[in-house]
Amino acid sequence: MRIVEQTPDRLVLEIRPVGLMLLCVGLFLLFFTLGFGMRLVLPSLAGLMGMPQTPMLTNLPSVPGMNALGYASVIPLLVAVFLIKTRRLTFDRPSAKVTITSRGETGYPLADLQGATLAASRSNNSGTTYRAVLQFSGTTGQVPVTPYSTSGPGPSRTVEAINSWLGPRVSVGGGQSINLSGAQAQEALAALEKLGIRLPR
Repeated sequence: MRIVEQTPDRLVLEIRPVGLMLLCVGLFLLFFTLGFGMRLVLPSLAGLMGMPQTPMLTNLPSVPGMNALGYASVIPLLVAVFLIKTRRLTFDRPSAKVTITSRGETGYPLADLQGATLAASRSNNSGTTYRAVLQFSGTTGQVPVTPYSTSGPGPSRTVEAINSWLGPRVSVGGGQSINLSGAQAQEALAALEKLGIRLPR
């Protein structure tokens, strides 16, 4: 996660999954080399090491299933190209919108944003992974920032950046909360204070 812009009126975050992209490209190269390249790679390595060319290396038999592994190498490549995308989150107070951009744009009302939380996913092999989730009131509900969960500090840093920009909040009952740093909330708090009602800040 990278903070592109951070002002009192605007927060822009960019999430670029470099680790996942490198993993997919690495798997593609591994599967492709094992599936198609062994008959080309081993003789080349032998030549680089100064070993004499032998019929055993130049006429390697086709191992059953290796071609299938080579064809399967296209799967991680397709995942890298079509599923792993850079996402940009824009929180804009003047336009009162939250925008998520990733080969398309989806907008949500900023007034409905209650904050960001971490959603955990457990698996038997890789342990617990996380992703940031935007919490909206009303029918919108939860909106995941990314379609996948990852390990590492990225999701928690995203949640911290969003919640610190939104500012402190107070509960007003019924599970609702008010963002104390928003312009409309400040006006409402000022009106309440004129009536002698003080909310904790």
